[in-house]
Amino acid sequence: MKTITEILGGAQTLLPVSYDIQDCFEEHLTNEHRLFMHVLRVIEDAQPSISRPRAWTGRPAYRNEPIMRAHFARNIFHIETVTDLRNRLISDPNLRTICGFTSVPSPATFSRRYAAFSKKTPMIQTLDTIVHGSHDGRIVGHINRDSAPILTRETPVTRKRDTVSPLPPRKRGRPRKEDVRQEKEPTQIEKQIEQSISISLSELPKTCAWGCKKNSQGNMATWKGYKLHLDISDTGFPISAIVTGANVHDSQVAIPLEKMTEEKVQHLYSVMDAAYDADSIATFIKGRGRVPLIDQNKRRGTQREPFSPSQKERYKVRTTVERAYAHLKDWLLPEQIFVRGIEKVSFLLMSGVVCLAAMKALQFTILPTLQKV
Repeated sequence: MKTITEILGGAQTLLPVSYDIQDCFEEHLTNEHRLFMHVLRVIEDAQPSISRPRAWTGRPAYRNEPIMRAHFARNIFHIETVTDLRNRLISDPNLRTICGFTSVPSPATFSRRYAAFSKKTPMIQTLDTIVHGSHDGRIVGHINRDSAPILTRETPVTRKRDTVSPLPPRKRGRPRKEDVRQEKEPTQIEKQIEQSISISLSELPKTCAWGCKKNSQGNMATWKGYKLHLDISDTGFPISAIVTGANVHDSQVAIPLEKMTEEKVQHLYSVMDAAYDADSIATFIKGRGRVPLIDQNKRRGTQREPFSPSQKERYKVRTTVERAYAHLKDWLLPEQIFVRGIEKVSFLLMSGVVCLAAMKALQFTILPTLQKV
C-alpha cells in the first residue's frame, strides 16, 4: 500500500507547491489534520514493513497500514479508547481519508491488530531510524535522562519474599585466618557494565507493580503501573526509551540507556538527577569518554565534590527532559491507559514517543531544510 507521502503528493503536503491540499478532502482541514499528515510522512518513511500477506480464502481482511495510521491518530488527536477512535473515524471524513479507510473496522478488529503489532516491536525500530536520520553526522551536547510514572488499570503482581535459610552461627568479631571469606556479589549495576543491552533489559522487572518516587514538591508519591525511561537531547528529541515495572529504580536503567544512546548519536555530557548518583554509573560514563553530570544525593553526604559554576549552568539543561514528559502526557498520551501487559503498554507509550520524535524531526531537520531551498 502507498504511504501518505505518495498518496498526497510528497513534499507538497508540507509546502503548497502546485496545488492546495484542501482540494483532496471533502471538509475543511484543521491544523490538527495537517499536523497529522506531516507526522505520518516522517513516521512512514522510517517505519518497517507491516504489510499483511493476502489470504485467498474467506472474507478480505483489513490492511495493516490504515489501522496503524489510526493508532497514531489516537496520539495526535488525544483519543483514549478504541471505541472513541472508531466513532471519530466514522464522524470525521478527513481523518478517514488520511488513514486510508473505505469502511471502518469494528473495535475488536482494532484491538486484535494492536495486540499483534505490540509483539513485533515496530515502534522501537521506527524510533531508531528517525534518530539515525536526524542525527547522522551531528554531535549532541547533552543527553538528559529521567523517568516518569505510568498509571494503569491493572492488578499489580506482588512478589513473595523467598525463604532464606538461616546462616550458620559464628563467633562475633574478627574472622580467623583459616576461615574462608565469601566474596561479595556484584550489584545489578556492576553486572550491567559487562552485559549486553539485551541481557540487561531482560533482567529488569517488567510486570505491573507498585512504585514510589519523590515529586517536584519533594513529597513521596506512589502509583500502580509502569515507568517510562527516556534519553532526551538538548532540543527535546527522544533518543532512547525503555518501559519497565514501577518498582525498578532509575539507576538500574542508566547503563542500558547509555549503551543504547551511544549506538545512535555521539554526545558529550550525560545529565541526570540525584537518583542516578552511583560511582559505577559515573565511572562507566567516564570510561566511554563522556562527562557525567549527576546531582549529588543527600544520602551520600559530602563524598563527592559539588558542581562547579560552569557545571551548574550545564545542569540546567536537564529541564528539557521534564518538558518532554509534559509534552507527552499533555498532548500525545491518553490520560488513562486501559490496556494490560508490558507489550501493549510499551506499544502505546512508544507510539507517543515516536510521534514526539517525528515532530522534533520536522521542527529542527526537515522544515528548516525545505525553507532554505
